[in-house]
Amino acid sequence: MFPPLTDFVALLGVNLALCAGLLCLPLSRRLPQPAARWLVLLLLISLWWPVGLSAIPMAGYLRGIVSDLSITLVALSCLSLQTRLFGTARLPERERLSLYAVLAVSAIVLYPTALGWGNWDAYRLGWGSLSMQLGLLLVCLASWFVGLRLLPGLTALALLAWSAGLMESNNLWDYLLDPWLAVFSLAYCIKYAIKRLLEKLT
Repeated sequence: MFPPLTDFVALLGVNLALCAGLLCLPLSRRLPQPAARWLVLLLLISLWWPVGLSAIPMAGYLRGIVSDLSITLVALSCLSLQTRLFGTARLPERERLSLYAVLAVSAIVLYPTALGWGNWDAYRLGWGSLSMQLGLLLVCLASWFVGLRLLPGLTALALLAWSAGLMESNNLWDYLLDPWLAVFSLAYCIKYAIKRLLEKLT
């Protein structure tokens, strides 16, 4: 029986993120494109294969561990797979840095306040707040004005998915950001800052 749409989207997101993550491992990077494609196909089949008496796909068990992934992370996984499997150009560093910087700042604001630090909860804005939507619009317009396309594109994609109710959550934040993406964004920004600092010192 075909799962509900929200479950299908969540399972597909876990599949794509795991495939993209696998191809980022050092051993996988050495594989030629044909071998990488077969590896991804094998992993996709394995993750969708029913396991146990309940016949739940392996991705379903993994979903219970990692929770639902944001639309932003799933889209970035697709872009990573496209680059690795089909040889398309990698996203410019300027695009990636601007995206991860915005995500890192958002995570620093969102998660502490959502956990009760202070009297203001940023997570509440995700319940259809007009101020949050206007804020996203301003960020996207500013990004577009300076020649950035990745951030506005991913934001628009998350908003479309939120409007269509493609995830179980009704909170816009869950479409834009998740803890895994938050950690990666913070690590990326820290790594970039250290790299630039070392370049100035040498």
